[in-house]
Amino acid sequence: MKKFNANFFIDPVLNKIDFSDENNWMIELVNTPEFKRLNRIHQLGVTYVIFPTATHNRLSHSLGAYELVRRFIKHLHLDVINPFESKHLLCAALLHDLGHGPNSHAFERYTGVSHEEYTKKIILDRKTNINKILIKHKINPKEVVNILQQKSKNKWATDLIDSQIDGDRMDYLLRDSNYTGASYGAINPEYIINGSVLINNRICFVMKTISEIENLLLGRYHMYKQIYSHSNSIKYEFVIQQMFVRIKYLYKHGYKFNDEYNLLKLFKPYLDDKEFSLDQFLKLDDYIFSSFIESLKYEKDLIIKKLLAAYYDESLISVKEVKLVEKLKSNFLEGYYITKPIDIYHINKNDEIYIYDEVNKKIIELSKVSTIIKKLMNVKAKIIYQIKIK
Repeated sequence: MKKFNANFFIDPVLNKIDFSDENNWMIELVNTPEFKRLNRIHQLGVTYVIFPTATHNRLSHSLGAYELVRRFIKHLHLDVINPFESKHLLCAALLHDLGHGPNSHAFERYTGVSHEEYTKKIILDRKTNINKILIKHKINPKEVVNILQQKSKNKWATDLIDSQIDGDRMDYLLRDSNYTGASYGAINPEYIINGSVLINNRICFVMKTISEIENLLLGRYHMYKQIYSHSNSIKYEFVIQQMFVRIKYLYKHGYKFNDEYNLLKLFKPYLDDKEFSLDQFLKLDDYIFSSFIESLKYEKDLIIKKLLAAYYDESLISVKEVKLVEKLKSNFLEGYYITKPIDIYHINKNDEIYIYDEVNKKIIELSKVSTIIKKLMNVKAKIIYQIKIK
């Protein structure tokens, strides 16, 4: 595979992703097989079946998260204040999604595999190229993982990688909005970054940024309701999920798979209720996954055939939003899909957003100065879909 040899990348969302000067060595991380694998994993899973241009991948998002965190660091002079932590934070931003499987978050639902856990394994395992390069450049892999797990002693590091306003969230809102054509996530990152200040070891924002922060929080809420939880995307995820449930059932009951392409072995840990080894996991991507789904057309099981028919013909899937989960017949062709609960803003997880009052020289929690957020902070979205396959 061809290597990148560049000081920067042109990006349609952020214009430029900069690896010049002291960060140029990080191109080595971008060129590893573990990182380039993200080029073969769609950022939004199967959402592209509804939004055809949403074919962007985890690699471009990871570069974007790195770039936004880099801009925060430069604006706040964190690379001067604490160069050690800043370098580790940049690595954490770049590598935070290494552990995603095929279909991104949906794969976690299919198999129970945690992308955070596999990200940690890839960074810490001494056999990976990622680990070797980090150590070569005097970056402590354990410290990178500590930042990802919110264990850094510097609150600003957590603020920039895992909070209600961080580089990861800002990039995926911008990128997902751009590629789906939705306008909800069209935020102005430079305005937020330039309005950030470092006070008492944490990131705060000046008063003039309040409107843009409100825009970000409301935009994320609407992206979840209208894009990430779109009923048509959900029904495809449900069909694939039920395929995995059925395949495991057949495997446990001694069914002899045709397995035309000999791909079943790649998912054997899931079938045996075991963890994927790192080598096994890193073989999985969207191309392998799609080939595996395609190979099921050679199976004789009638339920697999119905699920596969529904996968290719959405008219065979009925989906409706319901208020309560009721007991359904015990089979593989119907069930419920409950989306992840999403709130607009919360103050109970130690990642509140703080506004800096420059006149009175004090910091104020966001809901105390934003009427919109105060009224809407208890609004939560959780959608229950009832799905049936004909």
